[in-house]
Amino acid sequence: MTSKGVVAVEALDRRYRGTIASGRWTLCLGAGLSRGLAPTWFDLTLEIVNHAFGASLNSAAFEALVNSSGWSLDAWIQAAANEYTTSGRSLDDFNDLLEAVLYREVRKAATGLSVERHLMRVLNNPTTAERRHVLQVCEFLEATYKTSSLLALVRILIQAAYADQKPNAIITFNADTFLETFIYLFLRRDHYNGPPPHSHPHYHYRTVSRPSYFANHRAQGTTSIFHCHGTIMPNEGSGTAPKDTRDRLVFLEAEYLRIAGTMASWPETLFLYHAQSTKMVFVGLSMADANIRRWLSATELELDAERDLISSGRRINPAHLWLTTRQADPVMNRIKLVSLLHLGVRPALIDSWHDLEPAMRNLLGL
Repeated sequence: MTSKGVVAVEALDRRYRGTIASGRWTLCLGAGLSRGLAPTWFDLTLEIVNHAFGASLNSAAFEALVNSSGWSLDAWIQAAANEYTTSGRSLDDFNDLLEAVLYREVRKAATGLSVERHLMRVLNNPTTAERRHVLQVCEFLEATYKTSSLLALVRILIQAAYADQKPNAIITFNADTFLETFIYLFLRRDHYNGPPPHSHPHYHYRTVSRPSYFANHRAQGTTSIFHCHGTIMPNEGSGTAPKDTRDRLVFLEAEYLRIAGTMASWPETLFLYHAQSTKMVFVGLSMADANIRRWLSATELELDAERDLISSGRRINPAHLWLTTRQADPVMNRIKLVSLLHLGVRPALIDSWHDLEPAMRNLLGL
């Protein structure tokens, strides 16, 4: 495979307007999308390790420890989980810790505000919460996270739904449920601001975190948000078990290795299907995940064989796009361009993450 003729997409350039508007496309999301609302993967791991071992490592000390050990962050989370189980606590206790860390920033932002009393209850049940609470939470989110990439993407996905430009699917590797929860809340607000009757809007998107649920509960005209690594929802404090899929979490190294070593696992078959049949747009991902790279490589090898047969190996620009920021160093931009060509991916460049919303509008032709 050669890079001759391949160029990065300038995501704000009108020459690329509608690049993903025609045909089927899939949105693939990583932890970077929730920055500011949820901790980064590094910060989450640090807090969990400190809590499990009773340590007080700061970021610099933990980074040095990670670098010197050569262990991945999921290996460190596994070590913390092992400490829980060997010291008489359970994996349920460990999952409760994960929940507390994942939603701590949002809880903290609401401290002392009138929304604090019902925020977690609304986030746990966004489609059944009281209308006045929905409106109040939406106001809180817009005031607190107005520059968030997550809220920008929520606005884009709602507009794309109204314009019949929804993705064919959304595949997320995040355990938090901020994306769909915020979509539901803002769809309800739009509905309430429109003409009556005011019952429930069409939600356009739905959460799928088990393969059996997808098989048995397909909804016509609704885009699935696939949580390949399970979900943790905030407990609304009612004493009932959260309605999530903590049993399917892929936070631990053992679970990650199980997926890597299992033929035709649900995350793998789901990803391969959409990678082979749609254009994929990656947001909030470093593209360093070994499983994603392996799956993309298998897809590209298959497509390369088709190109050799049909078009004598004529090189085309990769269909999959990686939304990423432009570097000041042109050498680094060149590295970003060529580093993923063997995986069938090229960068779609933006100057900063504040450009995510206009960039997606341009690529969708909205």
